[in-house]
Amino acid sequence: MAAFEYVALGPDGKKTSGIVTADTARSARKELRLRQLTPLEILETDERKADGARKLKRASLTHSDRVLITRQLAMLIGAGSPVEEAIAAVASQADKPATRRLMSNIRNQVAEGYRFSDALPAKGGAFSPLYRSIVSSGETSGDLGTVLDRLAVYLEKSQAVRRKIQTALIYPIVLSVVALGVIVLLMSVVVPRVVEQFNTVDAALPWITQFVIGVSDFVRAWGLLVALFIVAGIIALRQAMQQETLKRQIDRFMLRLPLIGQLVRGVNAARFARTFSTLLASGATVIESLNAARSSLTNLVFTDAVTSIVEAVKEGGSLSGSMRRTKAFPPMLTHLAASGEMSGKLPELMEKGADYLEDEFDGTTSVALGLLEPAIILFLGSFVAFIVLAIMLPILQLNNLITV
Repeated sequence: MAAFEYVALGPDGKKTSGIVTADTARSARKELRLRQLTPLEILETDERKADGARKLKRASLTHSDRVLITRQLAMLIGAGSPVEEAIAAVASQADKPATRRLMSNIRNQVAEGYRFSDALPAKGGAFSPLYRSIVSSGETSGDLGTVLDRLAVYLEKSQAVRRKIQTALIYPIVLSVVALGVIVLLMSVVVPRVVEQFNTVDAALPWITQFVIGVSDFVRAWGLLVALFIVAGIIALRQAMQQETLKRQIDRFMLRLPLIGQLVRGVNAARFARTFSTLLASGATVIESLNAARSSLTNLVFTDAVTSIVEAVKEGGSLSGSMRRTKAFPPMLTHLAASGEMSGKLPELMEKGADYLEDEFDGTTSVALGLLEPAIILFLGSFVAFIVLAIMLPILQLNNLITV
């Protein structure tokens, strides 16, 4: 049987679309009429035009869509539905046409005899190599439903951590940009208009006023050029970060910073523990789980550490001992790994370690953001007070002269 995308009129005269499975297009039309639908257009999903096929290869899913699809597949397959029928059901329930086409293509390949993991597109941003590895482990172990459920939990946890990181970065950036905008507005618009009143006064201005006037003149004359240099510097830095040597040095420097280093270490350690435990619990070997966890890391210092762990484990070393020698992971995670090796509950304890590190990251960022907001407000208020003082001192001097 093949899958057909259709556009039809419902009993109420409104257009509806979806996917129906049938042997031929005529059978698909007959099936639609049995559903009291009037077919307007029917197109077999594997007979799309070349540009449609290219779009399908580049198809991508949002993280939320990926979590929803995984959770639906886990429930259907866990309830006993065949993989092909579960994929077809997910495709028919998808709201986005691109998602329907993607899942229909996967379903067609499964119907042709491909394994589910092999049918997942290798190109594009739809499913990562880690995702396909976990699905493949589930197929090998024969418990795909449970593995997909564990994968859905992993994706949900990853999404939660990603949102925490975005919150931790976006909030101070927005506050800083607003503060900088207020400062530039004061120095380029407000201060020059006030200073014009002092030009007719034949008296020496206080040093604080002269300093503010000098900064204002610099901002008006060179502010745009400085902004362009800053933007160019950021672009150049991003390009330079593509070089592995420079990125490794920056990653090492980030880990040495007092608070930021603790956050970066916690995030990468939690991501390593979460990915490793998910793969290992899904039936993958320790080496396969370590390689998958290494690919999920963003800090090259941690990537190098996991590479050395892989080599040590291949030579017969213990996981916890190899982690301890790298000095990259928190001691708590190393102790949990040692306990897991001794008790035979390594996936469970590594997952608990990931939960602890994520909770610790959440608490630390909450405290940091709580302190950062008043700090930025205090800085902005101090700067405004400095400008007001620079403006008021000459006025007070003039009043004293007039009084005398």
